[in-house]
Amino acid sequence: MSINVGDKVPNINFTTMTAEGPSPVSYDDLFAGKRVALFSVPGAFTPTCSLQHLPGFIEKASELTAKGIDTIASVSYTHLRAHET
Repeated sequence: MSINVGDKVPNINFTTMTAEGPSPVSYDDLFAGKRVALFSVPGAFTPTCSLQHLPGFIEKASELTAKGIDTIASVSYTHLRAHET
């Protein structure tokens, strides 16, 4: 499925890690009313993602914001237990 500029993305729920542990947050809470560059990586904090996927978005962030992007966000699936210490 392609997402095009101006498409409304369904209001899905994410789980994000906070200092207090896992916390739910909705797509609308994060992105409503914003132009968002949303990308996905196969696994959070893996060497491949950290060294190959994310740097390009960091390097190009100013170009994206110059084009009217308000938020640059990454989504990945990682089991919550992977974040336990």
